Formats: sequence, structure tokens, C-alpha cells
Amino acid sequence: MTEELNLKELFSNFVKFNIRNKKLLLIFMTVGVLSVILFQKLKPPYYETKAICMSGISEYERQEQIEDLSQRTAIDLINHLKINIENQDFSQISKVLGVNNEIAATIKEIEAEQLYQQDMNEKFYALNKFEISLTVFDNTKISDVQSGLIYYFANNEFVQNYHERYLQSNANLIRDIEAEIQLLGTIRVEGAKNNLDVSSVNIVNGKDGEVVGNQIVLLSKLREELKVNRDLLNPLVYIQEFADVNQKEDDILTWGILGIFISYIIGMILSIIIEVK
Repeated sequence: MTEELNLKELFSNFVKFNIRNKKLLLIFMTVGVLSVILFQKLKPPYYETKAICMSGISEYERQEQIEDLSQRTAIDLINHLKINIENQDFSQISKVLGVNNEIAATIKEIEAEQLYQQDMNEKFYALNKFEISLTVFDNTKISDVQSGLIYYFANNEFVQNYHERYLQSNANLIRDIEAEIQLLGTIRVEGAKNNLDVSSVNIVNGKDGEVVGNQIVLLSKLREELKVNRDLLNPLVYIQEFADVNQKEDDILTWGILGIFISYIIGMILSIIIEVK
């Protein structure tokens, strides 16, 4: 009972204190809000956009990965740019992206994150895609930064060497597969002439023993997969390019609430000092 009375008295004194000093508190809170609004209006506006990407770097490396086409290396390369951006080292940014200093200086933030999908068992597994979040001060430079990232990956020495070796080995493998297909075709023709059963071994699948392919078909399928990867699996590929945005971002609401709170605390401290005196 005594504790309830003490709390009631404490709350009553707090309300009375605010009523006595409401003019001073309102002045401080008004100044705080106006300061936040003025700051938000005067500071450079910025724009946020995102892109969905994938990379073939893990395929170039030909290393065993937990997931197919792991995007870890590509994500790390994007996030490595944050070091120069945070240090405002625009000359280095312009160098690695192949853009001028003006475009480099417009980048406020950049970050890449792995994309995941949830299965029916509510477990998440990594996709062979990742997302790049980009914040710039000038929305007309988004396309230039987008092209700069392509340049950045294509001219990275590690990626460049692996990509060249990958293309070369792919070309050799495609050539060998085509030679094998031609040889199997010749054997079939010769076997037919001599009434020999030299047809390719059938590969069956399913309970009913359905024929789904043979050696030539499987080799052709592998060849086409290699050709598709050769043509499309670049160091950085945009599945969905950065969206064009015209609405600038601001934090007036968040900073406004924070400004009111800080201003109230300062006003309350000053009011206590005045009353004590």
C-alpha cells in the first residue's frame, strides 16, 4: 500500500513538474524538431535501390561446394568495396570500377547478401543468387555504377585468370564430346552395315523402365550445358538490374522522435537546475 502511494505521489510530482515548466520544455522540443527538419532538408539526398545477381566464379574454380554455384566469392568482392567507400577513397573506387571520380563520389553504401529460400520443412537453403543493395547521392548515376561493377569483376586478376582457364577447358571438353559423338555415330553406321548390334547403351529410369536417353543423347545434353555455361556464366550477371528510383530517402520521422526525446531531456535538466536555484 505504501509503495502504491509513493508511486502515485512520484507520478503526481512528475506531472506537476511538467506543467510548471511546460513553456521551457515546449520551446526545447520545438527547437529540436526544427533542427532535425532543417538538417534533413540541407543534407544531400540519397537514393536506395537493389539488384539480383549471380556469378559463375565457383564454376571457374571447379571446387566442391556445399551448394551449387556458391556465391560466396562474388559477395566478398562486392563487400570489399565498402572499405574504400567508408574511407571516402574515391580515386581507388573510380579505378576498380572504371568510372570517373564524380561517379565514385556518389556512392554512399553498397552491400551484397546471399539469398535464401525456405522449404516445406521450414529450413532455409542458399540459392545460387545474391542481392546487392546500393545507396547513391545521385540517382542518375545508378546505371554507371551498375556497369562499373561488371568492369570490376571482369578486370579482377583472380577472376580473369580463372575465367580464361574455364573457357579454354570448356572449349577442349566440347571438342572432345563432339569427337566422341561422331565416333559413336560412325560405329553405329558400320554396325548397321554388318548387321551388328552396336547401339548405344540405353539409360533407363522409373519403375516402368522408360527409356530416357542413350550415350549420344547424354553426351549431346552435356555439350549443350557446357555451351550455355560458356555463353551465360559470366563473372557477374544481373538477373534483375538496379531499379531506377526517384524518391529520395530521409529519416525525418526517426530523427524527429529522437530529437524530441533529447530536447525534452535537456529541457528537463535545465528546468530542474532553475527550480533548485
